[in-house]
Amino acid sequence: MSRIMNEESILNVIWGATLLGGGGGGSIESGMELLETYKKNHPDKAPEIELITYDEMEAGTYAAVTAGMGSPQAIVGKDFSVYAENAFKLLQKVADDEGKVLKYSIPVEMGGFNTFVPMMISLETGLPFVDADGAGRAVPALETLLLNVNGCATSPLAMANDKNDQITIKLADPYDAPLAEKLGRDVCIEFGMLAGLSGWMVSATEIQELIVDGSVTLAEKIGAIFRGTEEKKHLLKEIEKIESISAKEICEGQVVEVFTDTSGGFDYGRVVVDGGGQLYKIDFQNENLLVSKEVDGTYVPMMTVPDIICMYCLDANGVDTNVEAGMPLSNADVKEGMQISLGIIKVDDKWFKDFGQDMKWWTVWNEYMANIKYTGGNIRFDDVEL
Repeated sequence: MSRIMNEESILNVIWGATLLGGGGGGSIESGMELLETYKKNHPDKAPEIELITYDEMEAGTYAAVTAGMGSPQAIVGKDFSVYAENAFKLLQKVADDEGKVLKYSIPVEMGGFNTFVPMMISLETGLPFVDADGAGRAVPALETLLLNVNGCATSPLAMANDKNDQITIKLADPYDAPLAEKLGRDVCIEFGMLAGLSGWMVSATEIQELIVDGSVTLAEKIGAIFRGTEEKKHLLKEIEKIESISAKEICEGQVVEVFTDTSGGFDYGRVVVDGGGQLYKIDFQNENLLVSKEVDGTYVPMMTVPDIICMYCLDANGVDTNVEAGMPLSNADVKEGMQISLGIIKVDDKWFKDFGQDMKWWTVWNEYMANIKYTGGNIRFDDVEL
């Protein structure tokens, strides 16, 4: 049922979406900067968004995503609002040309930045915001979105930068997400590793059947717990009180190594956490892809994507004054010396609609797992023993 989200609700969503982003989707800081930019540009207008469920969409209408494409490091400190608005306005023109009625904004994924970007579009335009998203987590590429896994059309896509240089991607096969990703990444690199992207126009039926519904409300509930609970330890156990979420804490410990290399529009790297003498390693390509446990000098895989590997801060230990206790962390936020909680969250069951068939939900990750030199199979949340 539709409701109005105020600034407090929006802040809760930014925090909760960062945790669900699993290291990607942008940081709390980048989402907050966008919100502050909106408030500065609209001093007499309180930030309020109409949140609706998919069944409240008008028949024959569409919702579309708006997001940032590029390196998470490239987003830090940038006013992304112009990128996003330019991309969305371009998509509106494309929709009009195709005779489609684009009336709603929806997140492409969960993340402190990419969940707020379409919220900002709703703030600017007054379009209702749909309580759903295209992945139930953050992902490194268009083909790894649940939108693609379950058969939603990728094309047309609209891309723009802050100068309003524009590119429209229309594919002969609108379902060819890998090609759209390659073309989009090339554009992103030429735009300076950062671009606004709008697309993935979806109907109410597609939202209901193919992607994650209720995820904005879930992020809001998680954020309320992380922001509102005084004792910041073991917050993953607290969020298990929310219906429909399963989470486990792997350890509390200190970050002893962070390695990041930015190339091709991605951040690649690893984080090593010392959980009281037991080492854990997280390999990522924008998003956390694999968590492993050190056993006799060798890292043994514990869990892979698409389930969610997440971290939140217990004590920044002075290495980052913008990070506070209880704050979920993207990989752009994690720094050596921080005291953190490392955990895992079960991804939405819609990821496994084709389980036992062509395994697309797993094969879309092959390229990215190969990049971190992982050649094993999928290891799911339910199989993790602590």
